[in-house]
Amino acid sequence: MATARWIKILVICCSALIVRAAAAADISGNYIAQITTTPTAEPQFARVSIKIEGAAVSGLWGDYRISGSVTGAKLNLALSDAQSTAVGTLSGTVSGASLSGGGLLVPARGRAGAGGGFGGGGGRGGAASAPQPVTWKLTPYTPPATPKTYDFEPKSFYSIYSANWTPVLHIYPGDTVRTRTIDNARDANAVRYGSGGDPSTGPFYIEGALPGDTLVVHLVKVRANRNSARQGSRINAHAVTAAYLVGAKYDPDFNSEWTLDIDKQVAALTHPTERLKGFTVPIKTMLGCISVAPAGEEQLRGTDLGPFGGNMDYNDNVEGTTLYFPVSHAGALFGIGDAHAAMGDGELTGAALETSADVEFTVDIIKGESYPQVRAETKDYLISFGVTGSVEESIQASTTQLVQWLKKDYKMSDSEVALFLGAVLKYDITELVDPHFNVVAKVPKTALAQLK
Repeated sequence: MATARWIKILVICCSALIVRAAAAADISGNYIAQITTTPTAEPQFARVSIKIEGAAVSGLWGDYRISGSVTGAKLNLALSDAQSTAVGTLSGTVSGASLSGGGLLVPARGRAGAGGGFGGGGGRGGAASAPQPVTWKLTPYTPPATPKTYDFEPKSFYSIYSANWTPVLHIYPGDTVRTRTIDNARDANAVRYGSGGDPSTGPFYIEGALPGDTLVVHLVKVRANRNSARQGSRINAHAVTAAYLVGAKYDPDFNSEWTLDIDKQVAALTHPTERLKGFTVPIKTMLGCISVAPAGEEQLRGTDLGPFGGNMDYNDNVEGTTLYFPVSHAGALFGIGDAHAAMGDGELTGAALETSADVEFTVDIIKGESYPQVRAETKDYLISFGVTGSVEESIQASTTQLVQWLKKDYKMSDSEVALFLGAVLKYDITELVDPHFNVVAKVPKTALAQLK
């Protein structure tokens, strides 16, 4: 009798274990989905939220609705758009906190970025073709309850804009980083790094930033951290006539070193000529290079610039400025460099009071929304950048983006925005000396404050 009793208990225990093993894994939560079609294809991303009720799965995969089931570690999902049209079937397994598998998914048209499908889009715009085989992985996305501040001491720097760099630090929206930059070669202690080329500090990976988002960067602190700066002393060819270039007689021994009085916030020439002995400029430390990774597989030199930012050389990228970057890669891959103690418009001499700086910045994300190029905001202006191959095209790019910004955020009609800009618009030519031109279009906030 005792033996039978123990056998019965054993059977009951084994049955309980089997039932427990088959029970649905608790995978409720928020995730970042990475979707791949072939090993060489660029991954696509989506935000995913999952809810479990018993064995039933529901939620959102980007713009798509999820239905399905989970049994033990096995997961089966069906995706449909807002019109309840099937757009994919996925299956996979649960392994720890991550989920992965394969299936079929319809490429989507419309809004680029963190949508439900792949190939650039969410459910908006409808299906573009038949379902295609994909592999997928869901990684939990759980930001910390309290933002963190990091003191990051850089040991190396990069001078090529590319998504291939390994991030030096992973941070979340709301986090703050305190770090430093070097000039083309040296830091505050005159330690030499690399061989120049506008090196940047970073890149910093912002968790949760996906293609199609906007990375928001608040420059909390930008301050020169040494008492010297270097400047070029010849006018760039883009700014003057050919006749002037031929006739100019530059002194090969002319000294363009500056001494920075950090306490008084004034810069003066270290070895001035007789005429320039009284010449000083206010220190206004700015970041010449500030960027995210460029789209696709582009690899661009540190002196270059584009819709991703880069060597924009705008002298209002200073302490207190907020910048908005279109995100092309997961994590954005943000970097900073090329500090100047002061700089005239256009960086006319190719180098303008080059120095090193202490920088503090805070990041945030605007999900599922972006503009073609970088935007910025100071206490006085809304600012739109236009980087192209000519000044004329740069004016067109910056003006068009500013128009779109005002129409969206201020609900202005085309007629209203035309009249408004015609009365208050300002332009700054910020970059003349590098591979592309940069023209800023901006409007004063005092004028915007009058709008209803």
